[in-house]
Amino acid sequence: MMSLREIKYFLAIAQEGNITTAAQQLHMAQPPLSRQMKNLEENLGAKLFERGHRKIQLTEAGCVLRNRAEQLLKLMDTTVKEIREIESGAHGTLSIGTASSSGVTILPKVARIFRSHYPDLKFELWEGESIRIIELLNAGLIEIGLVRFSFDADTYESIQIPKEPLVAAIHKNNPDFLNEKQDVIPLRKLIDQPLMIHRKYEALITEHCQQAGFNPYLLCKSDDIMPILAWADADVGIAIVPKAAIGLIPSTNLVFKTLSDPCIDVASAVIWMRNRHLSAAARHFLTLFTTINKDPLLLDLP
Repeated sequence: MMSLREIKYFLAIAQEGNITTAAQQLHMAQPPLSRQMKNLEENLGAKLFERGHRKIQLTEAGCVLRNRAEQLLKLMDTTVKEIREIESGAHGTLSIGTASSSGVTILPKVARIFRSHYPDLKFELWEGESIRIIELLNAGLIEIGLVRFSFDADTYESIQIPKEPLVAAIHKNNPDFLNEKQDVIPLRKLIDQPLMIHRKYEALITEHCQQAGFNPYLLCKSDDIMPILAWADADVGIAIVPKAAIGLIPSTNLVFKTLSDPCIDVASAVIWMRNRHLSAAARHFLTLFTTINKDPLLLDLP
């Protein structure tokens, strides 16, 4: 076995072609350096140098060792650089889980800014409903999750994302809304309308409808936003979804109306495990998210 020190000593002699000069470069005396090289030759069972009066020449075995030694040192330097880049957050892969609607709104904008600072970083995205994101986080498959419901604050740390309103996705041929030109409609306009909702919003929507003086007609409850948007596109009923869901499906049939009197706002958050080590990349990403949360206008900068 060769030590890293022996490799460096050997390369110094090979580059200088003179053991005295190599010893000076290495800041050591010549006799110890000569002994190191003699021991190296004995351990390898091969002669590495042809010692002349003025200049040391490498044997064939010495030339092979020089090529390999240079490659080894280069590989070591590259490895150290990569490790430092990973620790600095400039290299590696960041795994993020996101609820469907969040994944197509705020996350891409944050990722664009983040990538401008860390262009060599890669992403791995996992998409699903909030329950699925929690499962992935608990399993350690992702470091950061974007979720849309309450979570255990003792288990997860979080950054709250500004609330967004629920909107009604209405087919353009719905006779009750053909003449509705406003982008905002009162909640009472949904009396007796067949509503399709995400199951997690049932209590919230029911409570606000009752505040407006009626019980909602819940035609369909789903664990995913995409199917109820597709059903609304087919004119089965009206889908009630977060505003961020606008554009999730390509459609020329749907118009979206923000609900008011009362407005129904939903909360979301970026979460991560409280007592789990985060990579440097994840820490940098959360720092950026915090900055943007304080100044949302950053998302609109070129």
